[in-house]
Amino acid sequence: MTPNDERRLHHILEQIDRIESYTTDGRSAFDKEPMAQDAVLHCLTVIGEAAGALADHAYRQVPVLPPRGARGQRNIIVHEYWRIDPDIIWATISNDLPLVKVQIEALLKDTGHR
Repeated sequence: MTPNDERRLHHILEQIDRIESYTTDGRSAFDKEPMAQDAVLHCLTVIGEAAGALADHAYRQVPVLPPRGARGQRNIIVHEYWRIDPDIIWATISNDLPLVKVQIEALLKDTGHR
């Protein structure tokens, strides 16, 4: 793994940790807190940017991270904000990010980088 890929994977983990801290009270609390929503969207933007810059071999090592998924979501948040679907954002938070986190942590541990 290249140093740049390692750094980007760490950035993704940092953003997932932040999202977890912003959403600990569940969906209904999240829906009522605009600042938490804004913070999560920013974190998802960073994740999408970092994921989009990963080399192909890094993607193969984190199979739950779809090559175009994170980047596509980032593009919607940044360029087509009117299409942001709160249900999709919450599904990303509750279903996708925990799996991504586990795989990245395992990869970094296996390579001695976490």
